[in-house]
Amino acid sequence: MTTFCLIHGQWHDGSCWDAVAGDLRARGHTVVAPDLPFDELGAGYATRAAPALRALEGVDDSIVVVGHSAGSAEAAIVASERQASLVVYVCPRFASFAPPPDAPDAFRAGFPFPPRDAEGRGVWEPQAALEVMYTRLPAAVGRALAERLRPGAAPAGDYPLDRHPDLPTALVYAVDDEFFTPEWEQFVAREMLGVEPVVIPGGHFPMVEDPAALADLLDQLAAGV
Repeated sequence: MTTFCLIHGQWHDGSCWDAVAGDLRARGHTVVAPDLPFDELGAGYATRAAPALRALEGVDDSIVVVGHSAGSAEAAIVASERQASLVVYVCPRFASFAPPPDAPDAFRAGFPFPPRDAEGRGVWEPQAALEVMYTRLPAAVGRALAERLRPGAAPAGDYPLDRHPDLPTALVYAVDDEFFTPEWEQFVAREMLGVEPVVIPGGHFPMVEDPAALADLLDQLAAGV
């Protein structure tokens, strides 16, 4: 079977993948969903990716790396280091590789990013997170996510990859993503990765909005490699 390495995005932790991980394990797969230090000031990309690489130590199975949102940067590093059989980007930011000047806007117009703390990290107030990021989710699910949010720090230093790893790749985007425009995700898939994007309903957090559907899609993508 396959070992899935599920990488969370900014402000979140590995627990946001719990439902998807449970579904994949029920299908016989091994799953790791480590917490990455996206809140750590001065942490470079290698430090941020290190927990995922440690979680994959000793794994000899086929590895599928899945990166959500800003975790797309670390997902590419982990996939490259472990020569993954597949890397899947779910609603990715994909900011690590410089886009050409004709690229469309990445962010939805007017998206209200959170204020920064004294150390320059973005910090969500729980109620603001509920009203901005989690409007599509059941109230209890949104509250649970909001209570676990961490400050979001920018990575330090240069990105270690000069190009995307030459590995089988898929990009999944949601039509009602609260952060990113469909035009940006389509551009990344077709022009920067050379793949046709997979379009799903819903918003930026499909792992909690419809985890069974996302687990099924990931299983299908892995089986198709």
